[in-house]
Amino acid sequence: MKKYSRTILMLTLSMSVTGCMSSPSWTEQQRPKQWATVIDRKINLYQVSPWLYRSEQPSNALMPTLQHNQIHTIINLRARDADTQPFAQKNLALVHIPIHTWSISRNDLLQVMKQLQAAQAQHQNVLIHCYHGSDRTGASIAMYRIIFEGWSEADALAEMKHGGFGFHPIWINIEALFRPENIKWIREQLTNPS
Repeated sequence: MKKYSRTILMLTLSMSVTGCMSSPSWTEQQRPKQWATVIDRKINLYQVSPWLYRSEQPSNALMPTLQHNQIHTIINLRARDADTQPFAQKNLALVHIPIHTWSISRNDLLQVMKQLQAAQAQHQNVLIHCYHGSDRTGASIAMYRIIFEGWSEADALAEMKHGGFGFHPIWINIEALFRPENIKWIREQLTNPS
């Protein structure tokens, strides 16, 4: 019985440690030039495209950076809405799309893509974030790369996992979202909503 308990304890501890690990980042020499560029590594803030940014949960202290980059819309992917309090009076469009990392779906990513499509059509700069700016944000940015920028699945997933954003490989469900049928479905929904 003692051996069984010790085995269970070791498995539990190793799974806990593995869940906290993030994918290794590629070095600056390995990073393709088209990957997101760092603005502030401390808050996981990167510029993805001329109008799209990604970060961890922003605070009111980020306001000068948001203004400097003319960000008009903040898309919050966290289950709870932590943006209303600091940003409600700041003349920003606050969009809340609650996503749970363990159950992220193609419908969730479709909602994000619809918001990005609308913002792009209105020439608005957007900041997209979750708590750490790693997994939910990473999946959303990877799908953006595929849908809007024509990146290959492999290139978008490489940036998501190795771009230095802290992607956690324990979320195998996220990578599974990038099956060709899901990508095709999202494209179809954006062009011909049913």
